Amino acid sequence: MGAKLLLALCTVASLLHGATTARLPQVQDPKVTAPMIPDDGTNQFYATYDNHECKKCPPGTFVLKPCTVPRTEGTCQPCENNTFSKLPNSFKSCFACKVCRILDEVEIKKCTATTDTMCACMNGTFCLPDQPCETCIKCMTSCGPGERKVKDCMPTSDIQCLPDATSSPPTSSPGPGDHGLAWLVIPVVAVVVVLGVVLYRKRPTTFRNACTGFWSRKKRSSPEPSEERDNMLNMQRNQRSEILSPRGSTANGQAPERMTPLTVSSPSEVGRGHAAMKKLVPVNGRNSTETLSRSFDIFINKVPPKDWKRFMRLLKLTDNEIDSAEKSSQYGNEQHYQMLRTWLDKNGQAATLSVLLDVLSGMDLKGIAEEVTSVLIAQHFYVYEE
Repeated sequence: MGAKLLLALCTVASLLHGATTARLPQVQDPKVTAPMIPDDGTNQFYATYDNHECKKCPPGTFVLKPCTVPRTEGTCQPCENNTFSKLPNSFKSCFACKVCRILDEVEIKKCTATTDTMCACMNGTFCLPDQPCETCIKCMTSCGPGERKVKDCMPTSDIQCLPDATSSPPTSSPGPGDHGLAWLVIPVVAVVVVLGVVLYRKRPTTFRNACTGFWSRKKRSSPEPSEERDNMLNMQRNQRSEILSPRGSTANGQAPERMTPLTVSSPSEVGRGHAAMKKLVPVNGRNSTETLSRSFDIFINKVPPKDWKRFMRLLKLTDNEIDSAEKSSQYGNEQHYQMLRTWLDKNGQAATLSVLLDVLSGMDLKGIAEEVTSVLIAQHFYVYEE
């Protein structure tokens, strides 16, 4: 009995020890030189040319030298005056601060090591926040007749007006010339009515046919969707019957080729095709930021150079950021890559593949967006989400 009790106590003690050990944090092996830093999924690391990962430098600094021990922080240098970096980064220099335009902007916040300069349109002008602000637009000075102002001009919006319920629409009294015009129009209308009655009595059938033809032509000019579809289907049946008829023959006496009838898709079917499109996600659950960065070369090769700067402005890059990227290298592809890296660094998790493709489609470059999508899938960067 005592042996069984001792065995039971040992078993319980062993189970408690195993559960406690599983909950304790892992202790680093002293023989391992690199610290065991968990990847928390916030993309705090970047790959170097030596095929190992380094931790990104904090905001307000840049990478002076990469790390020598994997998954540690290299040498980070503080940003110089009039430069900044607002997110953890792997850049070799900070970004130049924006300079407000002298003609139509004012500075409302100075540049710091972690924030860019903030500019706003001067009083009486505005720029819409969802569009690239290349120049400020002059605000309206007042509302139109029958309207009242509900919001003043702001740096990001024009004045806003609403219909004024308290004001009555302006009424106009007939002028001295209006009576004379009425006496001129009335006799003309009377003559036309009399002529119409006389023609109808003399030739009622001709008059009625003319009116019927007019209204039938007017109705045919704007057919209903169902009628248009029925006409198309009837035409297809006629074509099919003529093609399959034994009497049908070509000019050289041979039987004509069998033709495939056209198919008519309703608007609802077309809409279902667009709705069936799925979201693109990285292959095998790879890191989304690193996969997006690897796809930049495909955008650089596919987007026409003449549309590149407009593409960047619609991605909310400033002129200073574009100029800084252009000065970073003498090669166009490298300049474009630095612009996309700047966009990625500015927006962090908000920078996604969908944003790039949507902006291209909004620029009337939907064909380019589809080509990029095809290449990304062919090169196993992205797949459609299940």
